[in-house]
Amino acid sequence: MLLGQWLRTWLELYIDPSGLAPNTKACYHRSARAVPTALQSRDMASLTPLDLMPWLVSVAKVHPRAAQLHRVMLSKALKLAFKLGLCPRCIIDRETLPKTPHKPKQAQILTIAQARQYIAAAKASPCYPLLAFCLCGLRRGEALGVRWEDLNEGALHVQRQRMRIDHVYCAAPLKTGHSDRVLLLPQWLLDDLAAWPISITGWICDATPERLHDEHRAVLVAAQLPDVTLHGLRHTFATAAAAGGTTMKLLQMALGHAKMQLTSDLYADHLSPLSSLPASVWAAM
Repeated sequence: MLLGQWLRTWLELYIDPSGLAPNTKACYHRSARAVPTALQSRDMASLTPLDLMPWLVSVAKVHPRAAQLHRVMLSKALKLAFKLGLCPRCIIDRETLPKTPHKPKQAQILTIAQARQYIAAAKASPCYPLLAFCLCGLRRGEALGVRWEDLNEGALHVQRQRMRIDHVYCAAPLKTGHSDRVLLLPQWLLDDLAAWPISITGWICDATPERLHDEHRAVLVAAQLPDVTLHGLRHTFATAAAAGGTTMKLLQMALGHAKMQLTSDLYADHLSPLSSLPASVWAAM
């Protein structure tokens, strides 16, 4: 069997019917399509990790994140092929197919004072609730997926997201099971939502990702704030919570991360080594 044939079989029989999130499936499909024709034409029986490395290295020089995703796809597909006896010479591990070094840029965040400015300016936006949700720790897709029925007695049940999958804008399951969570909203946002008009569609704001991005940019310009991304609002929330003494375990639950280590790795870098010390330590000193 050729590598291209196996990748198509793997996607059709193992990935598409699985319980993976739709965007994860779409990511595997994109990576499989990116494999060069010359590699796809290679016989699986003689394929080795050394055959794959030149392509991954060349991609990593330009797009290191893409090379990481391609490696994950190949690793999963070829490990299964090895177990099935289709690829006896292609053992995939850290030594034979090393990970591509990639350190994402630290997201720019708002200070507490800037966050207040952002909220004040965002109230004039037709997407204000969604922008506020992002500043309360939701991912962009999660904010877009909030319906009125998800609000109950001051709490928000985050249970879906909306995103573009293969150019189709639709509601989809959350990133992981840990992303399904209930958050208590701040009183100022609850008061604003109580006065917000209810749409017949059921969405709190029926907006597209592009519309939300444009509204966010307009708020930053109006408030004369730094060039912070929508995801930077989530980082702002997490950093403020950690600096205020919230434990990493509680923050992990609020953000919907699968592992506490991920929460710590992402947001602890925004804090100085001493900023997380509890006030009692300073008092004792």
